[in-house]
Amino acid sequence: MRKEEQQNLDFLLNNTYYIDDGNSSNNGGVLQQLKNVAKQRVNKIDYQQQIERWNKYQELLDKIDQKCKKAVGVKLARNVKHNVKMLGDTEAAALSIIGLIALLTMWGANTIEDGLYGMIGSAVALGFVGWQTAIRLHHPSVIHFKCRPVLHIDEFAYMRQAINGIPPAEHDPIVRLPVLEMSIPRAWIAQQGMLKFMESLADIELDKEKSRGEKGTSQ
Repeated sequence: MRKEEQQNLDFLLNNTYYIDDGNSSNNGGVLQQLKNVAKQRVNKIDYQQQIERWNKYQELLDKIDQKCKKAVGVKLARNVKHNVKMLGDTEAAALSIIGLIALLTMWGANTIEDGLYGMIGSAVALGFVGWQTAIRLHHPSVIHFKCRPVLHIDEFAYMRQAINGIPPAEHDPIVRLPVLEMSIPRAWIAQQGMLKFMESLADIELDKEKSRGEKGTSQ
């Protein structure tokens, strides 16, 4: 997409997707609000504030997504990623198949002449399996989150509705929205989860449970 098209799309979004949150100082285009949230200075060790900024950012994306669902040919892709790799059933099966094929290839290459390249390829595949297994079994101490939202705009969507036989566009224009990142230690997340659970224990009404037990024994 040409630079002029990108600028025109940004201008259109800034003046069309308007969010009124009741505060006149914060009113404006949603892109500007996203930029303000993404550029907001947050102390790296203030994890709660980082989470609040992230949630505010996602709420703005929710508003954009609602507009996209009402528009023709516009789709929002959030592209949220983190550095935690899980060793689920699917991943374990895929790695097992790759490892088995690599072992069979290495055995076959060892039984024939000029099997050096097969041995090298099998060793690389086994190294890949070991590396993927290691990073999935040993999770990082800090979880890094990244959101790279993109708006996909099908420029021929309305044309196909009005005119029959128009083929879909091979490369639809996109608008890259501001990127947001945050890093939270796993130990802090686990601690917050435990504290939240411990606070929920205060809701248990012991007197009623005790009285019910006494009534049951008296009967």
